[in-house]
Amino acid sequence: MTRKSYTAVIDYLDYNKIPIDRDEFELQLEGHPDFPSLLAYSDALSFFNIENYSYRIDNDEKDILPEDFLALVEGELTIVKNKNNQLTIDGSPAHDFFTKWENIILIVDKEEAANSKSKFDYSYINWGIVILLFIFLLSYDFSNWFLKLIFASTSLVGFIMAYEAYKKTHGKGTFIPVGVCRSNYLNTDCDLVFNSKKWKLFTKIDLSEISLLFFTSQITCFILFSLIGNVEFFLEVYQYGLLGFIPIACLSLYYQIFVVKKYCPVCMAIIACVLIQLIAANLIFFNHKIINTGSILLFLIGTLGTIIVLLNLRANEEIVQKNEYTIKKNLKFRRNYMFFKNNLSFQKKLMNTDFSSAFVFGNEHAEQSLTFVTNPFCKHCKDFYPVFMKLVKKYSDELRINIFFDIDLSRDDQDNRAVHVNLTNIYINSENKIEFLEALSNWYNVQGYSENKNIWYQKYSKYFGSSDAALSLLKSHEKWVNNNGVHFTPNIFINDTEYPLQYERADLEYFIPEFLSEN
Repeated sequence: MTRKSYTAVIDYLDYNKIPIDRDEFELQLEGHPDFPSLLAYSDALSFFNIENYSYRIDNDEKDILPEDFLALVEGELTIVKNKNNQLTIDGSPAHDFFTKWENIILIVDKEEAANSKSKFDYSYINWGIVILLFIFLLSYDFSNWFLKLIFASTSLVGFIMAYEAYKKTHGKGTFIPVGVCRSNYLNTDCDLVFNSKKWKLFTKIDLSEISLLFFTSQITCFILFSLIGNVEFFLEVYQYGLLGFIPIACLSLYYQIFVVKKYCPVCMAIIACVLIQLIAANLIFFNHKIINTGSILLFLIGTLGTIIVLLNLRANEEIVQKNEYTIKKNLKFRRNYMFFKNNLSFQKKLMNTDFSSAFVFGNEHAEQSLTFVTNPFCKHCKDFYPVFMKLVKKYSDELRINIFFDIDLSRDDQDNRAVHVNLTNIYINSENKIEFLEALSNWYNVQGYSENKNIWYQKYSKYFGSSDAALSLLKSHEKWVNNNGVHFTPNIFINDTEYPLQYERADLEYFIPEFLSEN
């Protein structure tokens, strides 16, 4: 691989909007012992916490290729885009792609920060500011203040209901109780009404978007015209806007009563707000109306500004939905067992397949085995351990499950050695070997906390004895690990083959059932 591969990876990251320090990335690449191999690129991406997966795919499996990926083509990484099963490279059709590629692809996902700080939800503060602003603007002019308060309140309620309808239409959760939105007794079903294709007025606009635009522009213009002291002009104009909304409200009622034959409380609330506003606007006596170019321009600015903001909101929503679709598609792609099996066949094989010194669980005489290499102080092992325990409980009749400790007995670390010895003694001395698994699980939960460590020691101290037998077993573990060249934990072996590094450890539970069914 040459500079072309580096440029392709950088462009691919840019295309997927994944930021990276290019100088540091290049430094990590060139410093990798296997540079310029695919492994070097994969490890460099992992250094930046960018999840990446490489797969070997046969030509007859090309139908499940992702939408965009990096492929090895004549020894170089190349960006390939796949739209409707039509492949393009640099915008040009890739007619001869399948005759030149090496059946290996690389895809990446942006990983969320492991310790990301939770963001404070400012929505309540924002709503409070809007309400206070409304109250201030109403107190600014006491004429017809009650009717104006009704108009302003229904604007807020209408906006909230329209926004909830918008979220419902786009599959998001809302604060509306399920019992209100879906009730056989009330004959209501918000989801059925919102998601009905018959709701669509145009190709890309639905009634929830029209409602949201209507009330958002209403609130914006109300605030703007209140600030310049000409709210009467705003109300005069919106009288016609309210009248224009009536046909839409009637259309909504028609669909609910005669087409969908279910009612939507959110839609009813929106329609009620419009009717109340129409009555209030017609009851307000206008002392003066200042109609000039400035007022008209301000009205257009408020309305057009609202349209631009909502179009941006919809565009962002489409991006989010596309990303969710891509994630789901990649997840399905990654968990395909045939791809997993193909990748498994190219992984490292064990040099020493003697499992006699392992901590053994499940069916000791089973033909299939699962081997887990761990370390009591390994944080990644702690994350994977719950999945491992699920596999032990679910497949203990069909699998021989082995555990080896990755230990370096030459280290001058008495605390490290003591923990390994104590855990090994628990395995040796306990009648029910499951106690060892529970002790290891409890240790993962307390490691690093001295007070909890003392509780752990007290609970399992009855199994602690002479260290001679434990050290002898641990020496066998150390020898087995060294003979097989295991350099990191957690490491997993299915029979005599290493679990592919490209896969998440947690994905293992998706492959075991099919692995057992074909053996």
